[in-house]
Amino acid sequence: MEIKLNLKMPASYFYQKILESVLFDIKQQTGDKLTEAQLPNYSYDKQFGKYRATLKITQLIKDQSYHYETTSTRGSYQSSYDIFANGPQSIEVIYRENAKANGKLQQTNDMLMAFVMGFMRKRGFKKMLKQIEKAYQAEQ
Repeated sequence: MEIKLNLKMPASYFYQKILESVLFDIKQQTGDKLTEAQLPNYSYDKQFGKYRATLKITQLIKDQSYHYETTSTRGSYQSSYDIFANGPQSIEVIYRENAKANGKLQQTNDMLMAFVMGFMRKRGFKKMLKQIEKAYQAEQ
């Protein structure tokens, strides 16, 4: 899945919101209170309902990108946020998600779910990005 969206906010604001979310999730899952400098290559276990997975931060470039990989017994998922400044108050965000399932049955299930749920997931994700934009505008 890939989503591209232009937003009216500085790259630094969007990056900070991602960072806050990541640090909060790590604190919730592990109890660790980390700094941004400790995040590159950091990995931790996370509970997803009845499944447990390991998340690893694979790339973190200030105001430009956040990439991570989620690995479980079901497969691995690479997700990335790339932020491109179009000016001081405008960015393009590109979110990408790729799945590599372990086993043919899981691959078939993932493809079916991507087809069925893809539209709704994209719509929900775009709505979340727009909410970040609205929060920025409300602070101004």
